[in-house]
Amino acid sequence: MNIYKHIKPEIIEQSMFNNKEMIREFIALYRTQTPIDFEKLTKAVQQTDHQQIMSAAHHIKPTMEYIGASYLKDQLQLLETSAKEIAAIDHIQSQFNSLKIVFDELFNELEQYEKSL
Repeated sequence: MNIYKHIKPEIIEQSMFNNKEMIREFIALYRTQTPIDFEKLTKAVQQTDHQQIMSAAHHIKPTMEYIGASYLKDQLQLLETSAKEIAAIDHIQSQFNSLKIVFDELFNELEQYEKSL
């Protein structure tokens, strides 16, 4: 039973051949790099730069597959599409704010999962 709302440990474990050391290294790398990428997205939204929003969301989106966070991947796709279509910044900001909440929850889950190994 998956006790997590956003991540899927079975996907992580399968892609890391159930090697706990590899899983720990992967999570450590993921927890280091992804916030840097998300900060780029945050700055792009703050600067109302549609092109950079689109680029940053596009860059982060595939990394959600590695941890089974398909909902977050879909939300990043919606944000990317909104930026591509030059949607109103208020709309983009609202999407981003919802995304940020889920992203923070996801990081808490990764931390819990890492501690459980």
